[in-house]
Amino acid sequence: MLLRKIFARSLIVSALLAFSASLWAEVSRYEEPIRYRRAVMTMVKRHYEQVSAMAKGKIPMNRDELNRHANYLEMLSRASIDGFVAGSHEGDTKAKPEIWQDWPHFRSQVEKFQADATRLKEVARSGNPDSLKGALADMTRTCKNCHDDFKASSLER
Repeated sequence: MLLRKIFARSLIVSALLAFSASLWAEVSRYEEPIRYRRAVMTMVKRHYEQVSAMAKGKIPMNRDELNRHANYLEMLSRASIDGFVAGSHEGDTKAKPEIWQDWPHFRSQVEKFQADATRLKEVARSGNPDSLKGALADMTRTCKNCHDDFKASSLER
């Protein structure tokens, strides 16, 4: 009788451990894509701010630095989509589920970002400050539109 109780309890404990481990695995499989897209967006912000500061005259225009930042932005625009794995709106993230509910619209926003980043890279190479301001304004608008549609504010989470 004692052996049956011990066996029954060990079965219950094993089942609970297996269940909690599967829950942990479900949550943790989204941690990596969330960290990836945060890292990409952090780098986008850094390089964008440097280009913006040069375009606005807040820091001296340096063509080599401008080209470096524009090159990074173009590369990061291509990498940005990789962090949006289906289901990764769950967890510690501001990504709205609408990303995956309306993937074609989200994808078109990312493609617009990629096109803007490519244009910015080309304009940076030319060194024309007026064209730089226009290309930067286009990218700013694209980023804002995507964030308005697909990024939750701190208050929404």
